[in-house]
Amino acid sequence: MMGDRKPIKLFLLTGFLGAGKTTLLKRIIDRLAGHKIGILMNEFGKISVDGVLLQKSGIDIVEINNGSVFCSCLKGAFIDALISYSELPIDYLFVEASGMADPSSIEHILHSVVGKVKGKEYDYQGAVCVVDALHFLDQADVLLALDRQVATSNMIIVNKVDLIDEQTLTQVEQRITNSNPAAELVRASHCAVDTDFLTRRLKKTEYAVCQETCNTPGNRPVAHVLKAEGRFDKAVFEDFLQALLPWTLRMKGFFRLKEGWYQVDTVGNQSEIKPTDIVRPVSELVVISAKGLPALDEIYQNWDKRFSEKLILQ
Repeated sequence: MMGDRKPIKLFLLTGFLGAGKTTLLKRIIDRLAGHKIGILMNEFGKISVDGVLLQKSGIDIVEINNGSVFCSCLKGAFIDALISYSELPIDYLFVEASGMADPSSIEHILHSVVGKVKGKEYDYQGAVCVVDALHFLDQADVLLALDRQVATSNMIIVNKVDLIDEQTLTQVEQRITNSNPAAELVRASHCAVDTDFLTRRLKKTEYAVCQETCNTPGNRPVAHVLKAEGRFDKAVFEDFLQALLPWTLRMKGFFRLKEGWYQVDTVGNQSEIKPTDIVRPVSELVVISAKGLPALDEIYQNWDKRFSEKLILQ
């Protein structure tokens, strides 16, 4: 440990693609104005989108992209980043996991791996999981990682409650309670929650047990990066996104339309395109899908139907 410095308070933020983790992180940043904080952001795609949105003076952000930090493909980079962060003069470290992450092994990584190298540099406060109430019931039936996120959390924010009725909300909360009956449950819209949890240790849950992560290179969805140059018609571009929704889990990025630069954000059957002051060298869109080559074909076919500009897929 560096001198008499207190251990860094570490929070893990989880939640499936598009649930609202970055929105929550923005609120946390505002709440901790004046504190020295670090952010370790894990994007499933190859390019940074959320990291660009969070750039702020005085905040140290490290990004690990193109997979889950709990998968063997990136675990080494995650451990190296945690060791590096432990040497910085920060009060808080927030790890925003990929939406596809299974964080079951977080305490093992902190205590049995990082702890052996650096000692007790981190004071793990617990995991906060953001649940997308609108899509949760459909997603939880087919995604083991989402169930693990809920089961290993200490606090669960049921987000987007303004988009569902009371009956559906009851079903969502019952499903969550079945997986993790001891976690603290909070309802929210746009992740507008009381951030007092930052000043206290989250409730310990016997269900947040350490187990081997289900994240493996073999079961990960595919993330493509779509790039294009030019200015695009907004209505035609929106139509292009709508055509891809059935084939994708998530799309996000920045696209240059005739009216200017726009931020693109889709999850499930919902899509949002809004003006942004962020300017990129070229238009870029991360497209995450579990449908492999058929999804790739859909991207090309729907692009060629609508645009003459060259499409680059990585």
